[in-house]
Amino acid sequence: MQRGNFSLNPPGSHDCYRKLAPCGGFNSSTSKQRTTLEAGTEYTVMFQQHLNHYYPPNPGQLDISFAVGLDPDESDFQTLISFNDYNPMNHNTQTNFSIPIRLPNQPCDHCVLRVRYLTKNPDEEDHGMTFHQCSDIRLTASSTNIIPSVVDNNQRAKLQNDPHDCCTPPSFQTLFIHRIPDIDYSSSGVIYYDKPSQQMRISMQTAGVLYNMWMNFTSGIQYYENVNEKTCILFGLDWWNDWCYGNTFNQSENFLAGNVSCSSSVYGICNQWQNGDFLFESTLFGCYPAVLSRLSSSERTDYFDAKNGPFPSEVFEPDSLCLKQTIVRHAHHPLATLSKRLLSKRNFFFE
Repeated sequence: MQRGNFSLNPPGSHDCYRKLAPCGGFNSSTSKQRTTLEAGTEYTVMFQQHLNHYYPPNPGQLDISFAVGLDPDESDFQTLISFNDYNPMNHNTQTNFSIPIRLPNQPCDHCVLRVRYLTKNPDEEDHGMTFHQCSDIRLTASSTNIIPSVVDNNQRAKLQNDPHDCCTPPSFQTLFIHRIPDIDYSSSGVIYYDKPSQQMRISMQTAGVLYNMWMNFTSGIQYYENVNEKTCILFGLDWWNDWCYGNTFNQSENFLAGNVSCSSSVYGICNQWQNGDFLFESTLFGCYPAVLSRLSSSERTDYFDAKNGPFPSEVFEPDSLCLKQTIVRHAHHPLATLSKRLLSKRNFFFE
């Protein structure tokens, strides 16, 4: 049973903002409800990365670990699997993971299964750069023979510096369609990317609801607007990163194949990179994003109709509703120089 609450909407929920090791500040008790599982057995752990904090100079990891005890210390946890963070190019991204693990062959009445997000992002240094979430479990003796695990416990990318590694044009827009058939989800919209001004704009629609996202990485201001509900959330500082593919540009994906047919029917020939469960495809000419898909499911984002900028300044001008916001949700490292500059210009309050 997971400790703490869980909220799916919107990204950046306080329920997921748990940085105190080892379990985000939540303690257990003998009366705590716990999930009973079989020791030595393989299970799939499903969890959500509720807000992405990819940091190009030093990409982070996510891991799943196990410890015996009611409230074990940090040193008691053993890592079952660790894998690289990925770059969705939109920090306000909620990503669902389904990760196979094999539990230790160690029956216990009180034990803990933990998921961590180690961002390594210095803009997250407000009580640490790691997010924690724990679940209380009980392991019973397995009634089946234990089969050796086939899970790769170390999926870290190796630097390749492949000549196919590339970056998109400095200023472009692209349409996209994101589908998750398993949960009957789809969204579509347009992305504006502008490296010279270090700004992005995303407008998307899903289930009849229109969302706007403005990301200004020089001012440190990011907005997440629900047009239908007439609400807007102000986020704090985050880190700009170029839209690139491959280890050459400090991305955590490895080059996989070049000059192959795109899995999308829109573009012809693509290059491919892989980071664990994520498959990235870009066009052979221009290095425009073509597809971002999941190998373990049919989830995918198709990009199409790319056009180069520059764009008029009003593209990146937030709606008046957003400009009225003064409460900053999750102001990453409020003492950072950039945030100090923000405070000197406008009256912001940090949650």
